Amino acid sequence: MVYKVSVEKCDSYEPEKLRKVLEKSLENIGYKLKENQKVLIKPNLLGAFKPEQAITTNPAILEELCKILKGKNCEIFIGDSAGHDTENVLEVSKINTLSKYGKILNFDKENFKTFEIKGKKVNLPKILFEVDLIINFAKMKTHVFTGVTLCSKNLYGCIPGKLKNYFHKLNQTHGKLSEILIELNKIIKPQLNFIDAIVAIEGNGPAASGEKVDSKLVLVSENIFAVDIIGTEIMGFDVNSIETNKLSGIKKQDIKVIGEKVEDVKMNFKKPSGFINPVIVSLNKLFPNPRISFDKEKCKKCNICENHCPVKVISLETNDGFPVCNNKDCILCFCCVEMCPYDAVYLQDHWTKRFVKSILKIPEKAIKRVKSLIKKEEVK
Repeated sequence: MVYKVSVEKCDSYEPEKLRKVLEKSLENIGYKLKENQKVLIKPNLLGAFKPEQAITTNPAILEELCKILKGKNCEIFIGDSAGHDTENVLEVSKINTLSKYGKILNFDKENFKTFEIKGKKVNLPKILFEVDLIINFAKMKTHVFTGVTLCSKNLYGCIPGKLKNYFHKLNQTHGKLSEILIELNKIIKPQLNFIDAIVAIEGNGPAASGEKVDSKLVLVSENIFAVDIIGTEIMGFDVNSIETNKLSGIKKQDIKVIGEKVEDVKMNFKKPSGFINPVIVSLNKLFPNPRISFDKEKCKKCNICENHCPVKVISLETNDGFPVCNNKDCILCFCCVEMCPYDAVYLQDHWTKRFVKSILKIPEKAIKRVKSLIKKEEVK
């Protein structure tokens, strides 16, 4: 079977450009929207971040999609469960401004249908199984725990409230959590999968610890894993370093890319901790575990990190009121890093690992210096 993935350039969130790119993307994969459908759009609403921070799916691109759907007389629902205070997130992310096109849903407050994943019960919003079409609209970002967060990871937001933390606690490795994501996708089965990659996040994403990068792309496919594989490759990751890609069973040769060629738009995103250098990745077990640390100048003592730690090893009950982490019992799920809106929580490598990294960077700097000198000589 051949899976089609559209890759189109888009250099801004201007409405006219977005509309053309969305229509061209659907045309590329041969997808025709039907009339009079009930459609659920599931964006990425990680936390209370403004659209310009590029951490949540931009409402401008969702608005143009809504206009296209309204042209087909569709009934629209837009819903998600954020990591913290979904009502506030819907407001700050400006997703609420789309209420003129359809109903905005807080998945934490919806009626649920119960399923079983890996022997554990999970509640999912009933609306997911009452619509004709689910459009999964992810954001292109790196992720400190899973490497990247694209379409398959985006559906984790369908799990309501702190139940997400519960599954983090039960599945403490990238591989184990990815198995949950595979099963979740089998249940929800989104029929259209978009990636907003016009402005993306690199480095220690997916939240405030990451850095914005202009990738200027929109990706779409009917197959959730095919679009993830191409997205991963464009970001400059080894496709097989992402567990959901491996577990999906889809091979690169099974995918047909339409639009821009991957080699022409491929980038080299800054990798999150653990993906920085292949040598360090292979030697990770030789180093002591990194530690969750806190920047007191940035910290607002908001308590979000403590409330969202699935194993309860973060506490603000200290003399100065700043958070501390019991790193001995920490499972390194990075929920605290992910949820901090102030970029105050970070992962600090052990000093031995930092020392090796500094040595490995020396040859690269030297090579750049030599190349610079050669260019100067050529100019002369």
